[in-house]
Amino acid sequence: MRPLPLLLAVALSFVAITASATDEISPPASEWRGYCQAYVKALDGDKTVSDLDVTYCLGVTKGLLTGLRIGSQIGALSFGSRIVVEYKLDPDEIFKLFQMQDPSRVLGICSPASLPTPDYVRAVLGFLEKNPDDLKRPIAEVFYEALEAAYRCN
Repeated sequence: MRPLPLLLAVALSFVAITASATDEISPPASEWRGYCQAYVKALDGDKTVSDLDVTYCLGVTKGLLTGLRIGSQIGALSFGSRIVVEYKLDPDEIFKLFQMQDPSRVLGICSPASLPTPDYVRAVLGFLEKNPDDLKRPIAEVFYEALEAAYRCN
């Protein structure tokens, strides 16, 4: 086998492994949607909704929200470190600037600080209703895109 086709085959196998790993880490949006539709029904007074459905929806949703917040802070710190090294800037001044930023603004999601969890859930459900092809994608990706669309920063 020639080197280029062999290299291409190896590269494609890594892409396939990465895509598979993402699917295993984050369930499809369709799964999240089913549980969270039940959660919204419970909020609206439906007493027949399973507690497990509500728990699953809240657990995944809170996990994704926390992951976005922590991830943005880690990303900002990493980016700040790179700027300091690249441009030989004062690290203390750069990190002070990053600390003054709201972590959600770093991601481009500017939801109100006191927004309750049901509003996030409804925003993502609305996004999925308008974008049904996204139901096959991992909820972690769709969740971010939905919040970015619903709560854009100016």
